[in-house]
Amino acid sequence: MVDFINEVEEELRKDDYNKLLKKYGPAIAAVIAIIIAGTAFLEWRKSSDDRMARAASSSYVSASDLASDGQADRAVSSFVALSEKAPSGYAGLSLMRAAAVELEGGDSAKAIDLYDQAAKKFKLARHKDLASLKAAYILSDEGAYADVQARLDSLTKKDAPYEFLARELAGFVAYQTGDMDTARQEFTYLESIPGVPPSIAERAGQFLTLVPASEQGESESDAALPPPSDDTQSDASEPDAALSEPISDIPTQTESGDAP
Repeated sequence: MVDFINEVEEELRKDDYNKLLKKYGPAIAAVIAIIIAGTAFLEWRKSSDDRMARAASSSYVSASDLASDGQADRAVSSFVALSEKAPSGYAGLSLMRAAAVELEGGDSAKAIDLYDQAAKKFKLARHKDLASLKAAYILSDEGAYADVQARLDSLTKKDAPYEFLARELAGFVAYQTGDMDTARQEFTYLESIPGVPPSIAERAGQFLTLVPASEQGESESDAALPPPSDDTQSDASEPDAALSEPISDIPTQTESGDAP
């Protein structure tokens, strides 16, 4: 009798399972299929990104070799071509290298344009601002102070990646254009607040000694200030040192392509 009751209960459980399977089986199967398809897509995307990164790295090295060999025009063409098909990180870095080659060749207008293009390619604010700041330095060297001031608004915001270097340049431009109040304000800020790299703070103090002299009489300080140094806010020896840090745009280092 007990065996009979157990068999009946087992049959009832099977009927319940069958009903549930008929009701929810298609939905469960669809979810499983989506999970499998999603996993396969992510693996394919990762593999594809890796291939793109390796190809971009190889092209970048080839273009760099052309620049080292003195073939500036071919190097610039190669860097620009790479920027049109590479992931955003490599694209931005390639345009910055092309800009540097153009600047070395004396074509500052093309260099500025390429730095502006690089700023649009990058995804991280740190790298966008670095490209923009380099363009601003070139404009400052050419005396295009109005253009420099227009570019510095976003770069001098508090906690911006290159706030201190941008403020130093803003103070320099203010001095050169006769805005001594702004020059004094910027240099005082850089000399007094904590966290400013020592080299920038030291230059700010040197600039401050000239600002009051110019207010006492134009004839007392006719010489122009030396332009601020184009170093990184982290006080590294080279501006491009910032690009050696992990960049989330770069597939080989993080996202999808910022540095070889």
